[in-house]
Amino acid sequence: MDIGVKKELLRRCFKKIEERLGEISIAIQQAQEATENETKSSAGDKYETSREMLQQDLNRFHIQLSQARKDHILLQKIEVGIKKNVEIGAIVTTDYLTYFIAVSLGQQEIGGKKIVVISPASPIGKLLVGAATGEYISLNGTKQLITGVY
Repeated sequence: MDIGVKKELLRRCFKKIEERLGEISIAIQQAQEATENETKSSAGDKYETSREMLQQDLNRFHIQLSQARKDHILLQKIEVGIKKNVEIGAIVTTDYLTYFIAVSLGQQEIGGKKIVVISPASPIGKLLVGAATGEYISLNGTKQLITGVY
């Protein structure tokens, strides 16, 4: 596996996280504006329900923003060099799929090769991290042989 592939995967991860950070920031701003513009009407219960829903949205957006910031920090720590064992920043080939251990981004295609970008905290990521070439992992009845770590 070529270092250029890893650099491209990392670039795509950064782009996705930066887009996510922007989208969440806009959503927070819009929710805060909606909360500020909410005025108490004669239907007091309706007003309280609306404010509570807006507050729940704000809380959810703040949690998403916090996670996106953590993902961004994790990406900054990734070194693009070749890895010996599966760790953050490793490309892992199995007899089933190829994975890049970084953040949850899903399947990417680079140079005709399909690579699934996963978080080390995902179920498959937890099984892969710490493993080495020649080891088997099994998830949901699917057994995979690790054929390479890069």
